[in-house]
Amino acid sequence: MDDDPSEPPGRRDNGTILLEVVKAFEVCSNAATHADLKPAERVERLLQAHSSLMAAFGPGHRVTFADILDRLSGNHAGMLDGLIPSWLDATDLGGVRLLDPEGIPTAGGFDFRHEAELVRWKASKLGKQPEGVTAQGLDAEYSQESVFRSIKGDFYQRHRTTLITCPVVPTSELPDLLLPIQANRFYQPVEQYAQYQGWFFPCTACRWPMKITLAGSGRRARGTVQCLYPWHADTGSVYVFTPTSGSEPPVLNPAFECRQPSARHARLWTGTLPPIPQPLRASEYLALHRAVWRYTTVSGLPELKIHQALEEDLAGTGYTPALWPFNDTFDHAVMSPNRDVLFSADFKDYTWQNHLITKVHRDAGDGGGAKWLIVPDHRSEQVDHLNAAGRLYDLQAITATDYLTMVVQKVKENPRDGR
Repeated sequence: MDDDPSEPPGRRDNGTILLEVVKAFEVCSNAATHADLKPAERVERLLQAHSSLMAAFGPGHRVTFADILDRLSGNHAGMLDGLIPSWLDATDLGGVRLLDPEGIPTAGGFDFRHEAELVRWKASKLGKQPEGVTAQGLDAEYSQESVFRSIKGDFYQRHRTTLITCPVVPTSELPDLLLPIQANRFYQPVEQYAQYQGWFFPCTACRWPMKITLAGSGRRARGTVQCLYPWHADTGSVYVFTPTSGSEPPVLNPAFECRQPSARHARLWTGTLPPIPQPLRASEYLALHRAVWRYTTVSGLPELKIHQALEEDLAGTGYTPALWPFNDTFDHAVMSPNRDVLFSADFKDYTWQNHLITKVHRDAGDGGGAKWLIVPDHRSEQVDHLNAAGRLYDLQAITATDYLTMVVQKVKENPRDGR
């Protein structure tokens, strides 16, 4: 008897299958855009993605190789309509396309995959991984856990700070960063999608190479330069230019006026800064792998800002902030003069709050025992949802600026209240 295409074959976990779909599209993107692949290798990876989708959907739902090719670029790139079976609920993706018209993973698709894999990796360690389709992790050597493991040791704080503040480095200066040898592999040649005529432009918010897109032809040709982190793009890291001839770099113009923070949020501002990025020769630089940039550099910028602000505000009080204390048990702590922990906090910058909520429940709070869960100021809409989950485990969510204000106020008034 044939399988019913309206029903999932066997015992399936919707989230696991959805993750396999997202990963298959990333394999497709890698096959189509990786500059060093031979034609046979590209076809092999596309076939791998096709096989992964067929295994995920089961024999009751047919996906042709042409279906895959039609969604690699152009208007239908990364779209799931007409591809996935009717029984697969894609609501969690919120209609986000997985690839942009150039075949590069979108911020939403990229973050969905990495955040879901982080939650499932943690669940597998706890023995709570649900059954379902499994696949070899894509770019596993660049996962957050792999990065932190590579820099563990006496100089952990210095190395992690380097990865946050130096997402791009001149090739000749990589040894000067004094990173562990195994961490040097995180720096790679600038991606082709971030280059124009051999030039790239670093985002003024995070300093990582921005994506470059060309549209039109002749006199109508226009270029766009945009950071792949949406918050940076939303605050001003989007520029336009007229294509140039020869090897000369183009001149960027802001696509819109740079957004300015309110007085209250200015101190911890991690958005775009007004100066227009200047061109750099791609052949002379290395840049962090996208996953390392997204989950170490971008997430780490607010962490450093909070720590620096607390150092300034608590100076002379006898209380000191600690960054990634106790072997990175959590991200932030405020210590009393006798080294008691008055505040313990973890910082999370998740695009998909459902993944973070799942993580809170699976960890029964924070895995390291932190009492506060800090989110970036621009993710304030997540706070109420996270508190609904966290209150079961004595974990309270708060924005970065609210956390800074609360800690300083309580420490100066009565530090014991902050335990």
